[in-house]
Amino acid sequence: MKIAIIDKVGSKAGIDHYDNSLLRGLIAAGDECYLYSNFDCEEPHVKYKKYFHNVGVGKLKSIISSFTGFFISMIHARFTGVQWLIFHIFSPNSFDLITLLVARLLGFKVLTIVHDIESLEFTTSPIIKNWVVDKLPNQRVVHNYFCKEEIAKIISEKSLQRTAIIPHVNFIQLFDKYHANEKVVEEIKSDNKTINQLSPKIADAIKNGDEILLFFGQIKKAKGVDVLLKAAAETKSNYKLIIAGKLRFEDWDRYDAIIKEKNLEDKVIPVIRHISDEERDVLFAISKAVILPYRFIYQSGVLLMAMSFPKLVLASDLSPNSDIVEDGKNGFLFKCKDVSHLAVKMDNLFSENYDKDSLLENAMADIERKNNPVLIGSKFHAVMNN
Repeated sequence: MKIAIIDKVGSKAGIDHYDNSLLRGLIAAGDECYLYSNFDCEEPHVKYKKYFHNVGVGKLKSIISSFTGFFISMIHARFTGVQWLIFHIFSPNSFDLITLLVARLLGFKVLTIVHDIESLEFTTSPIIKNWVVDKLPNQRVVHNYFCKEEIAKIISEKSLQRTAIIPHVNFIQLFDKYHANEKVVEEIKSDNKTINQLSPKIADAIKNGDEILLFFGQIKKAKGVDVLLKAAAETKSNYKLIIAGKLRFEDWDRYDAIIKEKNLEDKVIPVIRHISDEERDVLFAISKAVILPYRFIYQSGVLLMAMSFPKLVLASDLSPNSDIVEDGKNGFLFKCKDVSHLAVKMDNLFSENYDKDSLLENAMADIERKNNPVLIGSKFHAVMNN
């Protein structure tokens, strides 16, 4: 089959790594693949076009580029004989409605990867959501049973039968250079330029030999950063907590108020902005564990990214997390929104009561078995070939 991913988000939010992994799997399944997005594709057998010019530009230019990029992509796909178009759906909106409608009118078959059934910040218009999630796609993919249970509330029984559960791809290949040579990890731990670029306070922490815990990802109310800060105030261990990520529909002032109220100024190091891939790797390398204190989530790419590095993870016990993390076997879980339980689990990270190497080995083995891009690509191929 000829398959194309049209992705206007791409490198703006790390979806480029997802696209690369999925395309690798589809190529392995024997498909001819195209990509239309805003980044250079790493897969040698994928034909790609950078028709979206929405990175590092103003908001108006980004919006215009999203629309023009989409229509140019559609024209190219039409002339190259593409049969299936794959779209990422994060929060069904009017742009998704227009793009999916045009795709169907032009005769393409449409598969949507529904990452978020509705936005984590606000409720989407029921009419738009109904058309984007239910009526327009030929096939839908969600990443776990929780998502399928949620999507079942808003789509017809007929559409539900054409909704497949396919796990999220892992990111093991993204970090191959670290797996192959531990010296590379040690080298980036001493990348003083990048570390100081992140924050001079991080450089001081490393110089002082402080242990580091990390929250990484977009900062939204649903991500539970407030829970993490309150838990940090209850912990007894000595460490620095880095909060690294870009705000989305949020105001840092409310978190800063917690930091000041709980006297955490010396413990918490905020890096509140977009984090580059290079900076992400440095943060993973210098951190003892990645903390994911989510109040609500459909699935977490950051969780799989951390396990792919590999790095210890401590996540809330929401089912999308517990489907992947088995407490004490390949990571750790805490009771969702339970500040005191999270504090205990954070302190336990500094104990000698677990085998770190075994946890990391199990994490890599588990996500390689369940989230391997070649396996995932074959499942997508089967859905579109049905």
